[in-house]
Amino acid sequence: MSRSSRSRSGRKGDDADVTYEIEMPFEGRNASIYLFGHEDETVEVLIGHVPEPVNYHNNYNSTDKEFLCQHGVARWIVDEAAEELEDWGYKTSSYKTNNPNYHLRDVYFECDISELNDAVLAAKRALSTLERKVIAQRERVDKDHSISPEQDLKSATN
Repeated sequence: MSRSSRSRSGRKGDDADVTYEIEMPFEGRNASIYLFGHEDETVEVLIGHVPEPVNYHNNYNSTDKEFLCQHGVARWIVDEAAEELEDWGYKTSSYKTNNPNYHLRDVYFECDISELNDAVLAAKRALSTLERKVIAQRERVDKDHSISPEQDLKSATN
């Protein structure tokens, strides 16, 4: 049986110098922006628990044309949302389930401490863009996607 692995945020999150929780009403969980200060006046900015586009990882070595198209769209969604972070050379990290499928979980980069305010604002914009684009993709692919503020309100008032 394959062994699962933890995401970068799962391994490092508790050791962050600063953590900001970001509401993600369409995800069913919050995202986080973690800051790790370094002695050389740089900071690692780790955006954890990001929304994952459908079929972001080509887990099954599929030859199915529709699956491969969704995989390409998913990669494009992440790249477009992360354009805000290009000045800092962002990277993505994944975690592995027991299947063994890999899933997008984090986006991270380093910046100078003098750029930190701009970097955190860019991280929030990237996260918001990613959420918006992932929700639009899910609605096209899976019409029954049930996590939304509308569903939350219906559950709370029934």
